[in-house]
Amino acid sequence: MSEYTLFLGCMIPARFPFMEKSTRLVLSKLGCVLHDLPEATCCPTKSIIKPMGNMAWYVTAARNLAIAEKAGLDLLVPCNGCYSTLKSVEAELLVNPHLRTQVNSILSSAGLEYRGNIGVKHLVEALHDDIGIPKIKQHIIKPFDGMKIASHHGCHMLRPSSSIFFDDPNKPKKFDALIEALGAKSIEYETRMLCCGGNLNSADEPDDAAAMARMKLLEVSKKAEAIALTCPSCFMQYDSRQYLMQKSGEKLNVPILFYPELLGLAMGFTPQELGMDMHRIDVAGFLSEWDSKYNYFSTLKTIFDLNSVRKCYECAACVNDCPVVKITPEFNPNDIIGRLLSGELDAVIGSHDIWRCVDCYTCYELCPQKMGMNKIFDKLKTIALEKGKGPKGFCASIEMFQKEGRLGEPTSARKKLKLGEPPRCGADELKKLLLQTGERNEN
Repeated sequence: MSEYTLFLGCMIPARFPFMEKSTRLVLSKLGCVLHDLPEATCCPTKSIIKPMGNMAWYVTAARNLAIAEKAGLDLLVPCNGCYSTLKSVEAELLVNPHLRTQVNSILSSAGLEYRGNIGVKHLVEALHDDIGIPKIKQHIIKPFDGMKIASHHGCHMLRPSSSIFFDDPNKPKKFDALIEALGAKSIEYETRMLCCGGNLNSADEPDDAAAMARMKLLEVSKKAEAIALTCPSCFMQYDSRQYLMQKSGEKLNVPILFYPELLGLAMGFTPQELGMDMHRIDVAGFLSEWDSKYNYFSTLKTIFDLNSVRKCYECAACVNDCPVVKITPEFNPNDIIGRLLSGELDAVIGSHDIWRCVDCYTCYELCPQKMGMNKIFDKLKTIALEKGKGPKGFCASIEMFQKEGRLGEPTSARKKLKLGEPPRCGADELKKLLLQTGERNEN
């Protein structure tokens, strides 16, 4: 069981209480015990408070850390800005004894002292490193299979790297892994690590702030169903400012999800329980798409081992070895598997391309897992035939098999070679057996 002191900062309790609600719900579900931090103040946010003077910034943060030390538990922080501030001050006070002495001298007048005997952990860090993806997956009731989510780390989840080092500041992986633990695909996109631009609002540059938000929103709108993040300031930029863009006529509709909301939905909490009606950008379309994809993949799971299909699609190493690809470059079996995973089963089985797989087993023999794309195509062909779809030649062969028990009848060519009559065919007996299998094609 994980136990933490919770530091919510200013913006979450004041402006986005649904972030607090979803955080408490999902962590409780995961067996975490959270303790509130009485007497806490602003973290303080670096962009606004540090220009007042470095010592004011250090003392304010150190006071929060000193109060937390009394509880004796690591400090859990779901806000990027608070995390970056507290982690940065923690790091500087630990490596700079002179600064720590100065700060503690000021804190002593309040009966406080910072000793550095607790850790400061970001919510993503705690979920990934402490609780772990395997445990999170155990609590997933309704996964986000087939949904594409754009991760937005924000500047202060990972920076400055001199103080924060639970993930790579330029090519992070842990937040994306948490998104994909829910079944969704965390997409790659060009503006992935772009700052939201929120601090430009404080600098009285709202147009520039909007321009920075717009860059990411426009790209994501073409590639994903939503943006997931953990920063209230970034949420305000992408949700509230996007709403203003909508009101002025811009065609943007990218739902913005606080990660605990996404996790909470996958755990079975309702949008109402999570307070998602407090968003400015309506999430109804996202939820409807999720329901549709969930129903689709629930059906697909009865046909395929989806983990194996995904591994096959992600590998794609054998595609260029397919003999049909060599003579028909427009045939790409990996693209067909990708369409299957994107929710296009009906279109795939209605396509002639699935019949281009000739069951040569080349892919199977080259596959280190002995999966082979041919196994997927075999099932797709079966589904197509069940729905009455198949090439005329293929259906004619099946009809002959069902009727005659073989795919060809002896001809007079045998007599020319002075061959006798072939053994009697056991078609009648075979027909009786096939009736028991329930696998006869009725075409």
